[in-house]
Amino acid sequence: MNLTRLVILGLLVERGAQHGHQLRRAVQVTKADDWAGVGAGSLHRELRKLADEALIEAVRVERVDRRPERTVYQITDAGRGELDTLRERAMATLHDAGDPMAAGLIFAGSVGREVLRDLVLRHRRAAEQELARLLEERERGEREGYLRPEISPLQTAAFRRAELRVRAELAWHDEWDAILARADEARA
Repeated sequence: MNLTRLVILGLLVERGAQHGHQLRRAVQVTKADDWAGVGAGSLHRELRKLADEALIEAVRVERVDRRPERTVYQITDAGRGELDTLRERAMATLHDAGDPMAAGLIFAGSVGREVLRDLVLRHRRAAEQELARLLEERERGEREGYLRPEISPLQTAAFRRAELRVRAELAWHDEWDAILARADEARA
């Protein structure tokens, strides 16, 4: 699933014709670099591909002051069809992008019990920090208006989903701690 392509096409539909710098800024503001892995390099590379495939087209070249020229793109009808396909694929299936924590657990049999506990505790702390960051971001987003259901229901829903995923990760940690506690009691 090419999320960079989905994000670019979606932004062009949502915000109209834009040049690469405007798209990159929108990616930063919406945090798509975090949740979709859209980096500046991949964004510009994908813009060229989309143009080569006639999914977007250049509508003009702009130059402001002494800045370099910037090509402004808009989505084509074929691009709208591609966006529909990508959106359907993204939303109609459950994606299982790699799970480093599961891989680490599966192959942790050779480490000692205390080392394993320490590694899992570090993961818990990372999840707790991420939840705190998300809660702070949600509060800011609600205050600034970009995470209010009545203003931006879809962005709010996507953000809430990210928050619930981290909460599920922390629920798994609670279960793991209970399993270890029972194992310790059985050994005692």
